[in-house]
Amino acid sequence: MKKTILPALLVLAVALGCSRQPVDEYAMITFMIGDVTKNNAAVQIGDVIKEKDVIQTGTESFCDVKIGESLIRVKQKTKVVLATLMRQGGIENTAVDLDSGKMLCKPKKLIKSETFMVKTPTAVAGVRGTQFTVEADQNGTSRIKVFEGSVKVAKRVRELEASMPEVLSLAPDVTREEKVVITKLDVEKTEKIVSAVLKSEPAKSGDAARAAVIKKAGKDIVVGKKNIEKFAVRDFEKDNREIIEIRQKPAEVIREIGKAVEEEREEPLPNGRLLVTSFEVFFIKNGKIEWQGTVVQEPVKHGDRIYIASGEYVFCASVDGPVVWRKQMANEGRLEIRENSLVVSAKGQETKLDLKTGAKL
Repeated sequence: MKKTILPALLVLAVALGCSRQPVDEYAMITFMIGDVTKNNAAVQIGDVIKEKDVIQTGTESFCDVKIGESLIRVKQKTKVVLATLMRQGGIENTAVDLDSGKMLCKPKKLIKSETFMVKTPTAVAGVRGTQFTVEADQNGTSRIKVFEGSVKVAKRVRELEASMPEVLSLAPDVTREEKVVITKLDVEKTEKIVSAVLKSEPAKSGDAARAAVIKKAGKDIVVGKKNIEKFAVRDFEKDNREIIEIRQKPAEVIREIGKAVEEEREEPLPNGRLLVTSFEVFFIKNGKIEWQGTVVQEPVKHGDRIYIASGEYVFCASVDGPVVWRKQMANEGRLEIRENSLVVSAKGQETKLDLKTGAKL
């Protein structure tokens, strides 16, 4: 069976040398599905990301960004700015501004002097090797959930931007299966406290003024233990599973995907094309990856067609890739041809589909 390629792509970010290196050696788009832009221009897997670049995703779209040894997934309808991408002497310091939407974060285990921060309009989260999500809505509410390790969280006060590592050092740990919520009102109250402290120290400015604020109002700036909550197991499972699954694809799979996407871009097929690798299946249409799934069972071959099921779709494709039909339906990834029909298993029940059209029988 000739393999073609689909909407998921991960590219290796190469980090060389010990002195400060240009960020284009280690920050890039490693995978994407759907509509993704960088600075309002369409991107491709493998595109370099530089400091201050703006990444935006459309509906039912996402992209993975590799920064050194860390990975972030920018979910649908999300806007982020790569605010700080710095590597010097083998030390990495990263800051991502989440304007709105949702991010899944899988930073590397940091060593001393390294930082990885995510900032929303109302919150700052700092980590040392963990797995967590950050959300920011249009009303200024931020939500941080931890799935592994620990995160320190503070309210985002503009006067203290330059001293955020010192502020975060005062925060208690938010750990596995814990979450915090920060609202715009929370920040406004804290900003009033900070302003009052600054007014009480008129002779101080710059670092001295910030140090005075942190000393007097630090506990009001960070998220306290009383504001840390447990979240339900059912809310934990989906995001946790997705974070675990974020990883770099093998180079040969990336090449296959790139080739398939380019073929579909140059010669679009009416129903798109299918790429099946050892572990994944990709659906490519209109020159971009639109869907990816996990291979549970080898494709079933019947004549010059193959059939494969994964999660939410059943596909019929020609052996060289072009899709004949696809049907959205829950399944367990297992198919069988029986009595000249395609039998799909799901939740202990079987559904028969027409081999030629995919219609239910």
